[in-house]
Formats: sequence, C-alpha cells, structure tokens
Amino acid sequence: MKKTLIAAALTLGATFAATAAPISLAFDSDGAAVLWNKPAAGSFVDEYVFEVPYAHTGFSGSFTTSLLGNKDIDFSRIYITDGAAKLFDFVQTSTDATGSEQWTLNNATLTSGVGYHLFLEGSSALRGTLYTGELSVVSSVPEPGTWALALAGLGAIGWLSRRRAG
Repeated sequence: MKKTLIAAALTLGATFAATAAPISLAFDSDGAAVLWNKPAAGSFVDEYVFEVPYAHTGFSGSFTTSLLGNKDIDFSRIYITDGAAKLFDFVQTSTDATGSEQWTLNNATLTSGVGYHLFLEGSSALRGTLYTGELSVVSSVPEPGTWALALAGLGAIGWLSRRRAG
C-alpha cells in the first residue's frame, strides 16, 4: 500500500511539473518584452502568454541559446498561436561554432485584444544552460504628431496651389 501511494504521488507530481502554468509577458512603454529561462535537463516546452499593446501591430522577436561548457539548449520549434491555430513560426537563422542558436521572427502582424501564446520547444543537455529572448511590437497606426505633420503638409500644398491660381 505504501509503495502504491508513493508511486501515485510521484505520478501526480510529474503531471503538475509537465503542465506548468503559462508565464505572462508584459511589454514596456517602448513595446519591448525581454524573457529568459533555464529549463531543466531533458525535453521542455515553455509557454508564455501575452497581448500586444497597440491596435495594429508589427511584431518581431529573437531568441538566443547560451552555452555552459559544451552542453547547450537545442530548440526544435518556436511558434506563436492565438490559442486556436498556429500562426507564426520562428526560423533558425544561425548557429555559431560553439553551437549557440539564433531564432528570429520578423514583420508578423498581430492584433490587440487577442491572447497570444508563445511556445518554445526543445531540449537542454544540462541544467544551468539558458536561453534569452526579446520581443518587440511597433504600432502601424500613425501617432498624432505624424497626423499633424501630414495635415500641415497638405495645408501648405493647398495654400501654394491657391496662391498660384490667384
């Protein structure tokens, strides 16, 4: 009976460890979010949740693995979903001589008010290795100063046209 209870507790503990709650990301006033993690040795899936802060948003991101001796993290997939379907895949853009990886996503369009999920899947050869990442969003809706400058330019063109005609 005692062995059965211990086995059940270990199974339950492993289930909770495998289904860790997603980590919330927040963007600063410049539209940037920085994250990092040191996954345990073996396979991992890290999940982050976020919403973009601007109405129509250009989105970019990059992740880099860091080495500890010759033991490193190898990503197998990094992607963003809206909770229903896979939307955007990051692409591995480089691996240097030490095995450090760089993954990027450029010019994706995300919408505010939607809950997005960022998944990082891979394996870590040794506890203590880490990855770092940076996500950035840029509003594609012009700021009020841009609108004011555009309207002033149109006004100047109209004034010049009337002056030449009259």
